[in-house]
Formats: sequence, structure tokens, C-alpha cells
Amino acid sequence: MCASARADDTHYQDYLVGGRSIALGGAFCSLADDSSGVWFNPAGLADVGSSSLQLSTSLYGFERGKIGSSGPIPVPGVPNLNDAFTDLVVIPASAGAAIAFGERDENGKARHGFGAAVIIPSYRSSSPGTSEDESTTSYKRRVTDREIWAGIGYGARINEKLRLGVSAFYVLRSVADTEQLAYAADASSSTAPFETVFSDITLANGSLLMSGGAKLLLDEHWSVGVSVRSPSARIHSSGAIQYTRATSEPGTNLSSVERVVLDDLDSQTKQAPSLRAGVSYMQVRHFTLAADVTAHAPVSYRLVDVPRATRERLPFTTEIERRAVVNFNLGGEYLVTTWLSLAGGFFTDFSSAPRIREPLTADQPPRLNLYGTTASAAYISEHMITRFGLLYSFGTGLDVRPVSDLTRLGEGTNAFTTQEFTQSFFYLYVSTTFRY
Repeated sequence: MCASARADDTHYQDYLVGGRSIALGGAFCSLADDSSGVWFNPAGLADVGSSSLQLSTSLYGFERGKIGSSGPIPVPGVPNLNDAFTDLVVIPASAGAAIAFGERDENGKARHGFGAAVIIPSYRSSSPGTSEDESTTSYKRRVTDREIWAGIGYGARINEKLRLGVSAFYVLRSVADTEQLAYAADASSSTAPFETVFSDITLANGSLLMSGGAKLLLDEHWSVGVSVRSPSARIHSSGAIQYTRATSEPGTNLSSVERVVLDDLDSQTKQAPSLRAGVSYMQVRHFTLAADVTAHAPVSYRLVDVPRATRERLPFTTEIERRAVVNFNLGGEYLVTTWLSLAGGFFTDFSSAPRIREPLTADQPPRLNLYGTTASAAYISEHMITRFGLLYSFGTGLDVRPVSDLTRLGEGTNAFTTQEFTQSFFYLYVSTTFRY
């Protein structure tokens, strides 16, 4: 059983994005007053106040998963790393700018705000390697799956209480998946049959979506926000698969080579429409509390369109079905002094994968719910805010996996089994906002 990494089409917030928004556990819809408002609620851009530039990235991070049962330990796989996959990741990463412009009111606040942001909300990179029988089979895999969102947004203060905004995003998803497998019937014999298999998959697709939002200040402490995101519209797609299988029987001088090259494949990733709503309570220069709820509609699509014989050899399912799912975010920030604040949050990352269906006649995506927490400290000066923090999430669930990667890659036929699957994400991040 290979503990191979999986492309993930089942979760919506493995990684939170932004600066202050991460500190608040992703509860930012009713605030959204910096460049990350392009993502959370463009109406909040009307409250950016002064112009700002924000950069956020992780200093160190990893994703770890384990097939099979795990004990009650905070990070699964630590006692038995041979059974786990883990890899350094350098995200989430986001960069954005927000500008206030237009006539200003008696308090010096501009009536308009514009924002631009580049965000990486989804990223997987792993290099699992294992064997079904260490003496006869060797298997290695490298998979990278990421999304890049580039967007702009505009927010306007309609009156003292109401703000409205709109934003647009171009979304690019790229997948690179390489597998290498070598098998020998008898590693100690020079005349024993052997085979090697190499598979290389590259996919890329781009889409466009829109968001509209509103923010209402109920009084000097309470504010509410709502943001609606449209389904995505496909702009372009591409894909290519190269597959080579070589077999040899030295004792009989029989050998064969099978090579398949598929270019100009059609791939797609559909973004489901979503609704985010939030509420916050703020005591100026004291503390902030915020909560969000986000509902994603169901969506289905074919990740890549390939012939059935090739589809059976792929390390992931191509038929993606995402059910409706609701996630929650909760956070708070406390201003200790004029130059230091502490913040923390909690969030859910529920799986949108359908329930695993019996009998197991085909590969199915994992169904695993994650729960996460954030903690950070911020140094505040006149023109800069720097945050240092961490994010950790953990969950357990079920996954459907091939019984044999040798049979899947070599023959394109396989049986499937259900196993317990544990997964965790952890990273240390730094975020800097320059105000001018």
C-alpha cells in the first residue's frame, strides 16, 4: 500500500490568506479593511483609510498525512515516518495593495478604495516513496498542485453606515504529477522478469469569477458584512500525459515497450458559487472579536478528459463531485500596548467530498474533516505592522486507495480498499503591512 499524495479537490481553506485575517482565524468579512478585502469582501476596501502594501508568506511549513490508524498524537506520523509523507511548503503567500482616494469626509476618510491582490490559497507538494516489497518493487512520486488567484476590487462608502464593493479574480490551477515504478520478479536473479513504468502528467486551467459585497456599520462597535462569489467561467485549459512501460524477460529474450503520449488534453477546475457572512465587535484601541460563516454550493467537473484505458492508470480520480459545505471562522485580537497586539482564531475545513460509496469499483476522493487554530503577535509602528504567527490544523477520515500501484500503473486494472487517513498542516508565517 503506497501512502501517495493526492491532488485535493475536497477542501476550501487548508490555508488561510492575508495578514490580519489569518490572525483572526479567517474571520474577516465584516472588517476587510486592507488588500485582502479583495478576497473576503470588496466592500471593506472603502474603509482602508490610508494606502497600504501587504506581504505575507510562511517561514516554514509542512503537510503530513498517514495511511492507517494513528494514535492520539498532535502530529500524525511522527513515530513512524516511513509510513507518512511530509514536505516543506512555502505558502500561503499573498501580496496586495490598497489605495484610498476621492473626497474625504469631516473625519478625513476617503469615500473610495481600490485593492489588488495575488493570493495562493491552495498548494500541495509532496514526494512520497515506498514499496510493496522492498526487495522487488521501488516506487517514487512527485506531485505539485497549486492555485494562484490574481484579483482587483473596488469599494465605496454609500453613506456613514453602508459600503458596497465588487471584485474580479483570474484563477490559475496547475498540476504536475510524476510517477516512477520498477519491479523485478526476483531481485537476486539476473534472468528474472522485470518491468519499469514512468508516468508524467501536467495540467493547467484558468477561469474567471466575480464577487460582490456589502458592509454595514450598525453602530460604533458592531459591523456586519456579506459577500457573494459567482461560479467560475472557464477561460483556457491544457494538459499532457506521457506514459512509458517497458517489460523484459532475460531468460527468454522477450521484451516489449509501450508508450502513450497525449497532448492538448482538456482539463478544468470549477469554482462553486459561495456566500460568506460575518459579524464583528470592536472596541477601538482595545480589542476586536469577529466571526464568519461561509457556504459553498455543490459543483462537479472532470479534472482531465482522457481515454478510459489511460484514466484507470492515473493516481487520482478525474470525476470530481463536490457537495455543499459550510465552514466557520472565529477570531479575536487584543491590543496589549500601543505597539503590541496578540490574536488567535479557530476555523473549520470540512470536506466537500461525497460519502464513500460501496462497492469500491473506482477510485474516490478522501473524505476528511479538518479543524484548525491560529495564534500571532503583531508589532505596530506608525508606518508598519509586522505579524508573526502559526497555523495548525488536524483531521482524520477515510480514503479509497488502489490495492496495488504496480497493477494500476502496469495493467490499468485494480481493486480498491478503504483505509483510515490522517492529515495535518502546520506553518509559521510572517506578514508585513506598510502604511503611507
